[in-house]
Amino acid sequence: MTNFSISPSADEATRRFPSLASLRVVHSELLKHHREIGNTPELLSEVEEFICRGRETGALLDTDEDRWASQSLLDYWTAILYRADWEPPDATLVEFDPALAPELDNTLCPYLGLEAFKEKNHKLFYGRQYLLEKLVEHLRKSRFLAVVGSSGSGKSSIVLGGLMPSLKAGVLLGSENWHYFSPMVPGANPLANLARITKARNVTTDWVQSEVENFQKDPKHLLKICSELYNISCLLVVDQFEEMFTLCRDDNVRQAFTNNLINLIQSSGVRHTVILTMRTDFESQVARVAVFKSLFEQAHMRVTAMDASELRDAIEKPAELVGLKFEEGLIDTLLHDVLGEPAALPLLQFTLLKLWDNRERNRVT
Repeated sequence: MTNFSISPSADEATRRFPSLASLRVVHSELLKHHREIGNTPELLSEVEEFICRGRETGALLDTDEDRWASQSLLDYWTAILYRADWEPPDATLVEFDPALAPELDNTLCPYLGLEAFKEKNHKLFYGRQYLLEKLVEHLRKSRFLAVVGSSGSGKSSIVLGGLMPSLKAGVLLGSENWHYFSPMVPGANPLANLARITKARNVTTDWVQSEVENFQKDPKHLLKICSELYNISCLLVVDQFEEMFTLCRDDNVRQAFTNNLINLIQSSGVRHTVILTMRTDFESQVARVAVFKSLFEQAHMRVTAMDASELRDAIEKPAELVGLKFEEGLIDTLLHDVLGEPAALPLLQFTLLKLWDNRERNRVT
């Protein structure tokens, strides 16, 4: 007997293969052994055992595709036995048994619901590869990127969950060595929030106020911070940039903030990069900051709706990572329901989270 065989057992669980992939591996080894020794009693005995084990594996296979693939392998070896005048065992796959499926711990949940993807979730971020490549290509040529999209289009997720991890992994030459400020949102006082992310510790109210004044007096203050504290390329992400117009009411603060961004990305020598995300319905507000407007238009990259293939990846790929399976036809139903919806991504993620909460062992029905 070859090393992949096991002694027959009355316990079906010890005889079945743990997965279709395992069954295929043994099938390949059996083919090789067949070519080496032919239809010997040893080989035919191994084939018989393979069919018996494969038949029991049907209890773990819940999709038509997997069952057809497995059945075709069993039928192949059944024909080998017939041609060798060896009575084959029953090769019909047993019915799928959901009670044998593994339980998945709640901590493995691969969906975020209504939350945007962050850097810590990047391993679950799928479906935006084409857009991600376009954003990276833009940054090869430019230090400024403005990612614009409608509410719920996934603009924050593509930057925080897709682009940032790619840059930190070195997708651009040397980007793995850049200094990355923590992503910020402007809020009602963008200069104070900017000050807070430039210093990791010992941040006091008086210090923040002093920095706010420095930003207002000196449009190159942010550039000086990067040069004096880090002396390497720095990257700043300003998420939800529309808050500069919806929450910040002071034109002088708004001008000081954008002036510091402009001087950072236009500095000579060391490359510094700024990435913004902004809702489409506030694009016209950028005209209120005249000097910034032309740079914004050149940096503009729009987040378009995901197509069916991208949405399918966003459903299936995270599920595969944790061993989650979907009932036949369910993914097609989900795609039909959300495709073309203005807020398809949060709607889809919220639905997937609810389906996860109501899963049966490792299966969504």
